[in-house]
Amino acid sequence: MGFDPDKLLNLLRGLPAAQRYWVAYSGGLDSSVLLQALAQQKSALAGELRALHINHHIHSDSDAWQQHCERCCAQLRVPLECRGVEVSPAKGESLEAVARTARYASYRALLGAGDLLLLAHHQDDQLETFLLQALRGAGLRGLAAMPMLADCGAAQMARPLLGFSREELRKWAEQQRFDWLEDPSNADTRFDRNYLRHVILPPLKQRWPAAAETVSRGARHCGEALELLIGQAAEDWKQCASGDGQTLAVVSLRKLGVPRVKNLLRYWLEKLELPLPPARKLEQVFAEVLAAGADRNPCLSWEGAELRRYRQRLYALAPLPEAPAGEFRLLPGHAQDLGMGLGSLQLQAAEGEGLKAAACPEDGLRVRFRAGGEVCRPAGRAHRRPLKKWLQEFAVLPWMRECLPLIYAGEELAAVAGLFVCAPFAAGRHEPGLRIHWHGHPPLQ
Repeated sequence: MGFDPDKLLNLLRGLPAAQRYWVAYSGGLDSSVLLQALAQQKSALAGELRALHINHHIHSDSDAWQQHCERCCAQLRVPLECRGVEVSPAKGESLEAVARTARYASYRALLGAGDLLLLAHHQDDQLETFLLQALRGAGLRGLAAMPMLADCGAAQMARPLLGFSREELRKWAEQQRFDWLEDPSNADTRFDRNYLRHVILPPLKQRWPAAAETVSRGARHCGEALELLIGQAAEDWKQCASGDGQTLAVVSLRKLGVPRVKNLLRYWLEKLELPLPPARKLEQVFAEVLAAGADRNPCLSWEGAELRRYRQRLYALAPLPEAPAGEFRLLPGHAQDLGMGLGSLQLQAAEGEGLKAAACPEDGLRVRFRAGGEVCRPAGRAHRRPLKKWLQEFAVLPWMRECLPLIYAGEELAAVAGLFVCAPFAAGRHEPGLRIHWHGHPPLQ
């Protein structure tokens, strides 16, 4: 087939038109080919051509590589945006994975509507990705490998070189006689992808020369099957989800069968922007969450997420924090950050609403969290009862009951944020009051 700029331009014409084409430019062979070819076709592009270089600062030559990219873009008269990212893998984390996450976060932060990010992944990259995913036991999502077109925040990203091999790109680059960078870490076979590239693939390609092309076709088939599953999950979500989409009905889930429930859970967690569970955790959903007795409130957790059941609804959320220790002071007009993902509290003047303004001491109201034994009477109710009973009556989610900010005037419980003001602290009609705003809190009921 061979690579040339005209073929690349024809591929771009089949993609959504863009106001700005951004080349993700590392200075290596693949991205240099993409940038050089597009620079030759600059006048034929529908939008402006730009380049974006991400400096990971993880190699001693990182700054020199950035300078190389700056020189090349200046010669090509292509505007270049350089961004630095922090790459600090925790114990057990992959340096490659952390760097990739930081890089894509930087892409999303920079790009906006009308932008198309062009990545230089090619056919051999697709083969490597497919095999690595298969060796990890991935499902269709992993085996679909890298799509030609995908969302990237408010923008989109495309991989127009997926139909070309690494060798085709190298031949064109050598004909053009331009310089590119060689990252020495690409030869380090301690990394899985490099081991696959340098040790496993050469004999595999010798036996099956068309491996990259045929596996790429297989990845496309997986991608098409994945689209069908996503469509099925969207239909199941409509049948099982609450009005706001935050919960799923357990009774409805039990009617679907195991494969469709798994498919729906993945779809739902992605909509909520929560990490997907490992395969073994997904299996536990059925035995530990869905099959538990009606009087149980089971919880299944994995890194970055929790799945909980309450009153025959399934809830997915980020791991809950411990309730803050000690107490806070709350003054009118000042926002008090509660920390630990619990949002902030603020008192705003409001006639005939909220707390009586006169009940607020000069040094402010006190904010505490449950210690047990609290008793109160919500405004409009006839009797005092333990706070525990009121929280049950107000259907507060069990896991949020310890995280509710309790607002005290002196030593008297005056209000429970997000729920009610206690008698006799409620402002009367036309009486100066303080409305309690609890911003950014997790779902309560």
